[in-house]
Amino acid sequence: MRNKYQHIILLAFAGIALLLSSCSDFDPYPFEYRTEEWAINPGDSTENSVVKQLFYACYIDLPLLHTRFSSSYLDAATDDGVPTQTVAGSSDLNNYRNGLLTPGNIANLDGDAWKRNYRGIRRVNLFLDKLSVFPPSTQVPEARMKQMKSEARLLRAYYYFELMKRWGGVPLVGDAVLNAEDDINIPKSSIQELADYIISEISPDSNNSCYADLHDAQSTASYDPTEIGHVNKGVALALLSRLKLYLASPLYNPDNDADKWEEAASAAKKLIDLGVYDLYQGTQSTMFKLFAMSNDDFPNKEMIMIKQMGSNSAIEVTNSPVGYSYGTGTGTLRNVVSLGRTSPSQNLVDAFLTIDGKSIYKNYNSQEGYDPASGYDEQVPYKDRDPRLARTVFLNGSSWLKQPVETFDGGVNRGAIQGITYTRTGYYLKKFLGNNEFTETYNNYNHHYQIFRYAEILLNYAEAMNESEPGNDTEIIYGLIQLRKRAGINAGADGRYGLPASYSQDLMRRIIRNERRIEMAFEDQRFWDIRRWKICAVGDGDAVMTQPVRGVRIKKQGDGTFTYSYEDVTPSVFEKRMYWYPIPRAELYGNNQLIQNDDWNY
Repeated sequence: MRNKYQHIILLAFAGIALLLSSCSDFDPYPFEYRTEEWAINPGDSTENSVVKQLFYACYIDLPLLHTRFSSSYLDAATDDGVPTQTVAGSSDLNNYRNGLLTPGNIANLDGDAWKRNYRGIRRVNLFLDKLSVFPPSTQVPEARMKQMKSEARLLRAYYYFELMKRWGGVPLVGDAVLNAEDDINIPKSSIQELADYIISEISPDSNNSCYADLHDAQSTASYDPTEIGHVNKGVALALLSRLKLYLASPLYNPDNDADKWEEAASAAKKLIDLGVYDLYQGTQSTMFKLFAMSNDDFPNKEMIMIKQMGSNSAIEVTNSPVGYSYGTGTGTLRNVVSLGRTSPSQNLVDAFLTIDGKSIYKNYNSQEGYDPASGYDEQVPYKDRDPRLARTVFLNGSSWLKQPVETFDGGVNRGAIQGITYTRTGYYLKKFLGNNEFTETYNNYNHHYQIFRYAEILLNYAEAMNESEPGNDTEIIYGLIQLRKRAGINAGADGRYGLPASYSQDLMRRIIRNERRIEMAFEDQRFWDIRRWKICAVGDGDAVMTQPVRGVRIKKQGDGTFTYSYEDVTPSVFEKRMYWYPIPRAELYGNNQLIQNDDWNY
């Protein structure tokens, strides 16, 4: 919470531009002595760029997806994968799995989330506090100023949610712009108090919320190009949907209050009923465009909230299979190999369906063993599988840069050269990469982080409906059918895309959770899902984070065929205290009203 509040204005990337733009006369003071009061001149109007700089600074602290963890992903700290690098300091993700997470090192993990989100909150509060200094103008009329204020409040609500899902209760500072000389000894608010605050700030059903003055939700059919990347009414509803789903989940709702599940279903349905968003419909060969887009592909109707990223090939370089020399969009080859930073697990690969929409396991439960009716053969493991598998994971024999991927022992992408760190599991992550199967270079793509996309809302709705109205088949399978159809699953004679005609609530719960796992793989969802479902520790559900991460060993035979064996790659450790992050020790030192989360006092 402490956040080392500075009296110098906190507009990090635009600070000098902000200061320069606010000068009415010659200013004799050096930059390092210029304060917020100096920079924000009541005599200026909104035609001066200061107010815009303050506004856009509210967006700076939105999270990154692709670069927070040594070029790997948070979900590589779950049963879905591991970071390829294991050398100490090479990936902070290892601390989440090996039991070495502490109040001392948490401040350097997860993008320094405590400081980042409170910095975002302070930037919003500073903007809201100073906005009244600037009168409306031709350049920024009153309606636009109201919209800017509402966007900032929505962003602040999002930052609080990001804090809540990591730490539970945290200090709630309201509209205060805290400085180093202020009393920052503020106790934690409860999860419910935080949730009530977020809802009051953004809900269309709350008086004086920001919702009414937000830009309308947008689709590609009618979007305003100047609003791309801005939050809007669709984002507010998406955040409410995610928040209420979390509040209904076992970690937050231990008594399984059915009303909370009904609220979660209603929140998701409200966004669905806008009729604005839809799943991105591409052919199997162009589905990559959902995550790696050229300017012609952007935006699409599935996007709800994004953090825009520049066009480049950095994600291809960091996550393509180790062993490939790569080129750039200019065609100039470099004598460098791709880094393959993420190793998806066999656990995740096994979660993908068959082409007929069946689980390879009985009742979607790996502990019950393979289901003979699925037709799965572990010696021909990738035959007739859900097309999402090959779009998410590099498999042995996949094509890349006009060459076959060789993840068998001794292959180009696993063990061919001494001293190189190859995949730990037999797989590499493909999901976010551009369509470089038949090119010799890595072309530049936009890898925008889709913080909310419509697929999640469909899954939220299915989950909440199964918990609140377990007999309502039509509504429960509504989104699942759309997702499976889009994926390329066979419809079947009954048109249910592999979904059973009759099922228990528990079986459908497993189906929905599995669908969420494979559809949202490596999108910063699994890490939080298994916590809110409370299925990580011994005694909690499937205890998925106490089971070993598994991989495959592939051996090439003399006749060119392959044999497959399966192995444990690394153990996982999860204690019940790990459902919540420890509060960073430095924050406890700076705020004597903070109380450490349970069982982290060391």
